[in-house]
Amino acid sequence: MDTTDGVPGQAAGSDAAAAALASKLLSEERRLFYVAATRARRTLVVTAAGGEDSDERPSRFLAELAGDEIEIEHVSGSELRSLLLPALTADLRRAAADRRQAPPLRQAAATQLARLAQAGVRGADPGYWYQLTRLSDPGPLAAPVSVPLTAQPPGGALMRVSPSQVESFTRCGLRWLLEMAVGARSVDVVRHFGIVIHAAAVLAAEGATDSAIGERIDEVWHHLDFGSAWYSEKQRELAHQMVRKFLAWHRDNPRDLVAYEESVRAQVGAVEITGRVDRLERDAAGRAIVVDLKTSSAPVPGTDLDRHPQLGVYQLAVILGAFEQLGLTEPGGAELVQVGKASLAAEVRVQPQRALADDPEPGWARELVETVAAGMAGPLFAARLNPGCRNCPVASSCPVHASGEQVTP
Repeated sequence: MDTTDGVPGQAAGSDAAAAALASKLLSEERRLFYVAATRARRTLVVTAAGGEDSDERPSRFLAELAGDEIEIEHVSGSELRSLLLPALTADLRRAAADRRQAPPLRQAAATQLARLAQAGVRGADPGYWYQLTRLSDPGPLAAPVSVPLTAQPPGGALMRVSPSQVESFTRCGLRWLLEMAVGARSVDVVRHFGIVIHAAAVLAAEGATDSAIGERIDEVWHHLDFGSAWYSEKQRELAHQMVRKFLAWHRDNPRDLVAYEESVRAQVGAVEITGRVDRLERDAAGRAIVVDLKTSSAPVPGTDLDRHPQLGVYQLAVILGAFEQLGLTEPGGAELVQVGKASLAAEVRVQPQRALADDPEPGWARELVETVAAGMAGPLFAARLNPGCRNCPVASSCPVHASGEQVTP
């Protein structure tokens, strides 16, 4: 007698119920297979993958459909492939373009592609194939801005760039293009941290207490989407750690805070520099120090600081009179204040850039702005390997990245 937990017959009853459920599900699956098979108009081809030497087994419905009258053909050595229309189109395109294939095969593939193109199948028409289309517009991507006629350069309207765009374009022109043109961006968590840290910096500059700033962060945090409650709580604690590091640095900073979230606007040749500085400070010599807050996961290499594009452009803007109304006309350097994982264990990491006047080539920032503006206006955008490739949001479209190597340079 079958027993379960001392109850006779319970195991037998459970097995019967399970068998009945399995039979019901199998009948429903057989019905759906029948419906799919009866939708064929002229020819029905049914395939299955697997075999005796594989973990995969053909469906039992294959033998049921064939019965005793239809012989099942066994094909060995064939690769598994998707039975979807986009996959078929890709196979036909590959065969038609492969000069190593026999001419009759390439011609047959081209004929089938023509049929698909006539039916409107996406990707079948060679007119839409990659590298066969013409440039829609070889002109500049960055829209020019209107300025007073007296201020316009001989060539017409100005080209507008920001210090952060100069840095992004210098790092990788292709990523800059795709982020600007199609709106590809990094994950929301990175932006959330930036919002919180900059909000805390503004509150600190306005004289808010540490406890008030912490409470404000908690209020804002509930409006940010992190996907799950536990992950949100984990990131909230990390944000509080960043803010505590920043506040400690803010209190010990000996320089005078002149402005925060200050707009930048300066003109160099046919290029207008626009943006916003996180903090603008005055050192003991009365020079401007631009401070940029960062929540990065890795610090900038020390050897790259003296040529850091964003900091250099900020210093150039000071020279061009962007903060003349605040009495700051000479740059004394610039700083990255790292509060994220790129910071130290218990305090921020300050990464300074020397003043442009102290650089052996003080004109490098001006030349960089002009070079980047010309590159942004051109039709070609180079993909460059850089540390940011690890978390690039457009890696699948980049020919120098492993996940995008199918894209032809």
